[in-house]
Amino acid sequence: MFTWQPWAVPLLLSAVASLLAARVIWHRCGTSPAATALVVLVLGAALWSGMRGAGMLFADLAQQSVFSLLIYPGVCAVVLGLYCHARALTDRRWTWNWRRHWWLLIEPALCVVLALTNPTHGLFRSDFRLEGDPPILYSEGGPFFQLHTWYSYALLGAAFAVLLRGAFRVSATHRRRFVLPIVGGLFPTAGNVLSVVIVPDFPVDLTSILFLVTATTCAWAMLNSALPDVLPIALSQVVATIGDAVLVVDRQQRIVEVNPAADTLLRALTPQVLPSQAPAKLVGTCLREIADPMGPDPSTTRAEQRTVAVERLDRHLDLRTAPLTDSKGACIGWVLVARDVTQALRQQADLERQRAEAVAASEALREQLDLVEQLRRELAEQATRDPLTGLFNRRRMVDFLSRDVPAALTGGHPVSLLMMDVDKFKAVNDTHGHTTGDAVLTAVACALSEGLRAEELLARFGGEEFVLVLPGVTLEEALARAEVLRARCAQVEVGAPDGTRVRTTISIGAAGLVPSTQGPGAWVSGARVPDTNGLLLAADGALYAAKAGGRNRVVSSGVLTEQIIEQATALH
Repeated sequence: MFTWQPWAVPLLLSAVASLLAARVIWHRCGTSPAATALVVLVLGAALWSGMRGAGMLFADLAQQSVFSLLIYPGVCAVVLGLYCHARALTDRRWTWNWRRHWWLLIEPALCVVLALTNPTHGLFRSDFRLEGDPPILYSEGGPFFQLHTWYSYALLGAAFAVLLRGAFRVSATHRRRFVLPIVGGLFPTAGNVLSVVIVPDFPVDLTSILFLVTATTCAWAMLNSALPDVLPIALSQVVATIGDAVLVVDRQQRIVEVNPAADTLLRALTPQVLPSQAPAKLVGTCLREIADPMGPDPSTTRAEQRTVAVERLDRHLDLRTAPLTDSKGACIGWVLVARDVTQALRQQADLERQRAEAVAASEALREQLDLVEQLRRELAEQATRDPLTGLFNRRRMVDFLSRDVPAALTGGHPVSLLMMDVDKFKAVNDTHGHTTGDAVLTAVACALSEGLRAEELLARFGGEEFVLVLPGVTLEEALARAEVLRARCAQVEVGAPDGTRVRTTISIGAAGLVPSTQGPGAWVSGARVPDTNGLLLAADGALYAAKAGGRNRVVSSGVLTEQIIEQATALH
């Protein structure tokens, strides 16, 4: 039998407000531990207020008694929800774990069982009675109710202590995230203390009515973006407009927030799932169930950047991860910023390929140029070499006399020259043939080359004549060298086609030139370059003298000076 009860109106309004708050929180905050605990709290408040208000609409004692006992699942949900919410809000690593937190369910389970079985034992509530008009239910709390009351106060006190500590440890910007749960829970708690301890005979449960404050606080917080989400997200509208995919995940890699670009990218990466079959809302979904761009958990202490290859889609992502930390410095999740760099990498690969091809072509060209330069040097060398003996030819000798010898003279160094001729070489050709003659010339060239210094030049002057230019060597030293060479060539022996052994000798004419008496550099400073042709003429004259004197000997023309050179050149 129903009856009108004015006190039922605020109780039912409180229930409706709590249900609306639970719906808004669930849709706005997702399934984070803090948000889930808050939903449990307001749903418990809705059950508590609703059962209280609905029971007051009945005039029968038994019916009101049943409704008064059905509030205790909601009572336990409010207490446990506020405690879990405080833990999850102050410690972002905290999440409900059945193995670790099962003990929190012992007291609520016992409370519900004892409340629902109370008619059989009366140890939870007793002495039910209706008083007044319209009738209001009154009862006395039993021993188990007293234990439940003090346990609930202790758990609520612990929750408020945790929230207060968190409020003092965070910055002022986020402090209201801790103050609002305190305000929303403090009013109903104070009302419960009044109704249970201070004024137990008050006609209505003030706790249920004051849940309106809790619901109103949650609604205001939602309108002002002040409810504690799992992670505080700032500048959400700005993030939503950028082209890079930005998403936030918690430690379990559940998606907390995504911008439109991230939503598009994740749906494109969904493995073996059509876009129409993907989750309608990605927030609250585990990232690994949609795509796995993160791979193993990234660093919890520093930002990282790497390129992720999605081989099945032939795509590459530039992925940057940065850890999010709480006030204690503990990692509570990550911010992921992803960008599709597939086209950029392809362009880079093309550029690298083109660069490699250009480098290869450049290397090939360089090799060709090196080969051309080597051939040029070989040709230049061949142009200055005598093909029979391998010695320098007359052209190279003339160039040496016109360039290197003047340089030695202007440096203050003497220069000597030996002109050598193979004795009776025509008779060798006439008697044994030109092949034997060539062998004789080659053997003599080898004998003359022994002990040759780097700065000296030995050349085949023509026919059977050889010239040895000795920069930095005095005439006395050159004559000694000439005697050695003469004696060495006298030992040369080659075989003729008829089996005979052919031996020959050489005649040597020597000449020496000393620097100007004006000192080193005099010719250059006077804008005059020394003429070394006279040195060659003097050695040639000495060679003729050696031939005329019986061959196989060394004859010196003496030491020449600038004046002698000029006179010899004029006579020639």
